[in-house]
Amino acid sequence: MSENAAMSHRWLYGPVPDLLFGCGVLYAIASLLFATLGGAVFQAIPLAVPVALIALISAPHYGATLLRVYDRRSDRRAYFLFSIVATALIIGIFGLSLVDRWIGSVFATVYLTWAGWHYTGQNYGISMMFLRRRGIDPTTLIRRTLYASFLLSYLLVFLVMHGQQAPVADPTLEIRLIPLAIPAPFNAVAVPLVGIAYGAATLLSFGLLFRRAGHLGDLLPSVLIALIQALWWSIPYAARQFDLFRDVVPLSADLRGAFFTWVALAHAGQYLWITSYYARAAPGFDGQGRYYGRVLLAGSAVWTLPALAFAPGSNEIDWNFALLLAAAVNVHHFVLDGAIWKLRHTKIARVLIADQAEVVTGEREGGLVRIAVWVVAGLSLALSIGSLADRFYVLPSAMKNGRLEAAAASLDRQAWLGVTDSVSRFRLGRRFEAVGDFEQASRQFEFSARIEPRVEPFRRLIMLYDRTGNGAGFMRACDGLFELDYVPRPMPTPAAETGPVPRAFREACIRVARDARTPLGPAVGAVEDARQDAAPRAPLTRYGRG
Repeated sequence: MSENAAMSHRWLYGPVPDLLFGCGVLYAIASLLFATLGGAVFQAIPLAVPVALIALISAPHYGATLLRVYDRRSDRRAYFLFSIVATALIIGIFGLSLVDRWIGSVFATVYLTWAGWHYTGQNYGISMMFLRRRGIDPTTLIRRTLYASFLLSYLLVFLVMHGQQAPVADPTLEIRLIPLAIPAPFNAVAVPLVGIAYGAATLLSFGLLFRRAGHLGDLLPSVLIALIQALWWSIPYAARQFDLFRDVVPLSADLRGAFFTWVALAHAGQYLWITSYYARAAPGFDGQGRYYGRVLLAGSAVWTLPALAFAPGSNEIDWNFALLLAAAVNVHHFVLDGAIWKLRHTKIARVLIADQAEVVTGEREGGLVRIAVWVVAGLSLALSIGSLADRFYVLPSAMKNGRLEAAAASLDRQAWLGVTDSVSRFRLGRRFEAVGDFEQASRQFEFSARIEPRVEPFRRLIMLYDRTGNGAGFMRACDGLFELDYVPRPMPTPAAETGPVPRAFREACIRVARDARTPLGPAVGAVEDARQDAAPRAPLTRYGRG
């Protein structure tokens, strides 16, 4: 092998793209900017930018796996247990989760817990790929210590994620992570010990690798990936456990949910980087542009079609649906990914390590069915683009120019694809209230309270229904307010829904509504991570989910 060929074999696309995307250097640069400039970066970047990047990078990375499994009949048959049986099971669990929130919370917990391991496993696999492309054949001891490094990194995350937490919403009322409630005294000992073992395994593995490597530069990609693993997971969760780095944006526990968008984008970019290289080795590859177009269509469809099928309209949608949709899409992705992207698989290793063409045993089917599938995927992408246009152009323009009915129609259209925004509904309700359209105002406040039960929309409903003499609505709003975990119930809600509201109840409800405040403490970090990770159509506030 010539010197140039040997150098080319060391990388997939070349040192610059491989280091930027595969090894996470681009993420490290972004993290440095966020750490240096802090909150100013959040204010400087319009919300449309990360949302558009999620649609253009995160959604296609799901499509890459869908194409790998479903594009050819031979692959569908080879992975029948995963492509058909597991898929049907996940769809069934998703359906049950929509009607039973306890099942939904368990499903979401599986997703949130698995997500960290999915990222970790991908980092480990890419690290091993770079070692082998450089001719470094790790011994059994090295493989085990390197694997232990990534495993212990995830174990640290698991312990903190499932540690004892302050009381949060009832999982039978709100889809959420159900932590295992690992006792705080146990974690106080276990987390430092795991952290020490993680550091030792990392140093030992790279120390052993250095003895086998012909050149220190051979280890550079793997070292960078180990660093990225720490920046994505180990350090932020250790910081949460020990209350460190509160003002360092990429590492702060308080800002984890807001910043995780960029971690998710880095992971998705890394995924597209390696899967597109693999696709290039397959017969019939027609260029990176067309490949990206196909994975974009497939990724858009897997998010759009379930939302369109299970969330038809705005009346029953809340952010719980968005989290369940993210759970279904991601668990399906994790299952397929675990089945196909393994270096021990001959076809995968042949391409990613040896740079040989993939051996394909079947061709893509043609005909009307295939055409129909891609037409539906294209319509899904068009709907997604329309929803983004509604969200970032039509709605802001309508609100700015006082076209409140148009703004309401825009929010209703977005809701058909599962995009629900409690804050936008609340603000629109205030605008309708200001112009005296109390019927539309109450409708928007009802939506806001249903999407995300908080004090503010219930307070407006209570005041509005009291002003208009709607006794049934008044008592319903009061009851909704009192059901919030952090709001005291001064007395039982009257059973009767007709006639005047009892004076004592009316006064007590108004008093509680005026005094109550929605807690502003940090949210459960894992839930926030997940909403940013993989639900490009879930509701957003500034950089956090509604």
